[in-house]
Amino acid sequence: MSNDLKRGVPRVGNLSGFNVQVALQLGDTGIEVTVPWPDPESPYMRWFTDAAGIRVGAAREISQSMPRRVLFSDSYGSVLLIYCRPVAYHRNIVGPGTGTLRARAAIMSVGEDLEFDRPHGIETEISGLRAWLGMTSWSRAYGVKDDPTGIALTSQSPPAVDIGTYTRVQISFRPNWRITSDESGNQVLSDLLGVVTRSEEPLGWDAHLQLHRAVRDLLVISRWHAESCIEVKALRMDDLVVMDDAERGAEWRAVVVAEDQRAREPTHFLPHLICYDELGPEGVLRWIALRDGFARALDPVISSVGLRGTTAQTLLAHTGPGLEALGYLLMRRDGVGKAKAAGVSLGPRFDRILHDVGDSLPFDGPTWAKTTIEAYNGLKHANREEPDVIDVLNAWRQSVVVVRAWVAIELGVQMKDVKARLAEDPRRFPYFEVGAEAYDVATSDTEE
Repeated sequence: MSNDLKRGVPRVGNLSGFNVQVALQLGDTGIEVTVPWPDPESPYMRWFTDAAGIRVGAAREISQSMPRRVLFSDSYGSVLLIYCRPVAYHRNIVGPGTGTLRARAAIMSVGEDLEFDRPHGIETEISGLRAWLGMTSWSRAYGVKDDPTGIALTSQSPPAVDIGTYTRVQISFRPNWRITSDESGNQVLSDLLGVVTRSEEPLGWDAHLQLHRAVRDLLVISRWHAESCIEVKALRMDDLVVMDDAERGAEWRAVVVAEDQRAREPTHFLPHLICYDELGPEGVLRWIALRDGFARALDPVISSVGLRGTTAQTLLAHTGPGLEALGYLLMRRDGVGKAKAAGVSLGPRFDRILHDVGDSLPFDGPTWAKTTIEAYNGLKHANREEPDVIDVLNAWRQSVVVVRAWVAIELGVQMKDVKARLAEDPRRFPYFEVGAEAYDVATSDTEE
């Protein structure tokens, strides 16, 4: 067994600097360590009881906080756990007990307690990005060894794409490939693309991930499909690796996180509204700046794509504040004062949005504004008639299309191209009622 964390497979070892044997496991609830203690005087018990506000034992006046990082080791190697916190414990009043700590991420094969919760670099894998860029790390040749049906795959190393620097963090896209074996022993060839952020000074985990998630959100906006963003590597410049008495320098370490489910490709065709060739690296940076400046408008709309198994009312109630914020922020950008812009009703705010998208929409803009405002206000105010569920669902669908069109035009996509692409976009089709369900022509999926 190599030094890795396999879901559901526990590892028993020790925590560096602490005289205790623990169990480490990656499970459905996260990366967790079970810590036992023999009696109430144990400092490990106070990791959990102090966090709950309970002081026991002879040293009850002395707080014993759980360290933010712990270094686990066993015969397979070492694992540095970061952003640790207590989640549960069980104890006898005068006897032994156990507690569970949960870590945000595991950094593999780190030999000492380094500040990997503030790394100099993070690499993620974002679903859909490689295809959007049109890059591959494999070349394909047909007709191998006089066999016209044979196919030869050859690995290649395309150059990394330097996106540039944003808030003193360098961003790049790095292609790669990997060969692994599945449970049946079959070889699996992977075509990978990593998003890499690097900074001169160490930054918090979320400071790095904010940029990675911005790239993911651009793909979500472009084809309106939930994409994943998963941490796979981290870098600390003081994590120096020495081999054969020759210092090699810092090494990228493998990262394991609990939420590691890759998004699947859609089963039906979803075209991109925004093409990478139209943006280039400068356009990606413009998007990140736009994402930051209009976060209150874009966050609710983008996150609504991940609301699965919810109601139509929840979708529009979740997205509505984003539309309100978009109209407000556009007025503020126009020079309207805070107080005046805040007092503007929904109608003029929606009109301000429609001014920017022009005739690019695959439906009538003023009609969208009228029906969406009626549906949204019907949800917000109990003294108004409750809107029909199909009207609510279509108001949400069209609102998403409006925001996508606005983003594309803001990033420099020609309005005529936005109009042509939205005219062929599956989301132009409305929901309609079939029995007791809402039917989506675009996906042939049903929503409760």
